[in-house]
Amino acid sequence: MSQALAKEAPREEGEGGSRRSGWGLLVTAGVGGTLVALYAVATPFVTPALRKVCLPFVPATAAQIQNVLKMLENRSGSLVDIGSGDGRIVIAAAKKGFQAVGYELNPWLVWYSRYRAWRDGVHQNTKFYISDLWKVSFSHYRNVVVFGVPQMLFSTLHCPVSAVPDEATLSSFTRRFLRVGSLLMLEGLL
Repeated sequence: MSQALAKEAPREEGEGGSRRSGWGLLVTAGVGGTLVALYAVATPFVTPALRKVCLPFVPATAAQIQNVLKMLENRSGSLVDIGSGDGRIVIAAAKKGFQAVGYELNPWLVWYSRYRAWRDGVHQNTKFYISDLWKVSFSHYRNVVVFGVPQMLFSTLHCPVSAVPDEATLSSFTRRFLRVGSLLMLEGLL
């Protein structure tokens, strides 16, 4: 009988060990999957800080949205928000009847913007694109909104933030972004 117990004891120990290693694998897979998901979500928010011109996502405040809407009073046509983030400006403009478009590098923010536009019932009047603003022409829009302007504007004009660009440089910038009769709203510059 003692030989029978001796033979069974290693089997029980082996079975318990395989259960523990099974749980270990499950925990390792869970932690690894969580880290991969966290990396996938966090990377688009962290990488702007690593660019030559740091333009991190900062949501527009209610006051900034109201300033933009006030400037849009008595205006019509299309609106583009360059660096639209979570789409607050685009959605607010669409609620006022504008055909509004947002360009953003962060795919998570673009998907969230699309969801918010759908949730707010303005998805028919809005479009959001994942795109680098340097690769898109904005000249066909009547109303152009740009946030984070000091860093972005002056890097485009190839002059330091403390310097005021000359008229020729500013003129070449506005030709890239505007057409005659368009309104350029540079939030954060003043």
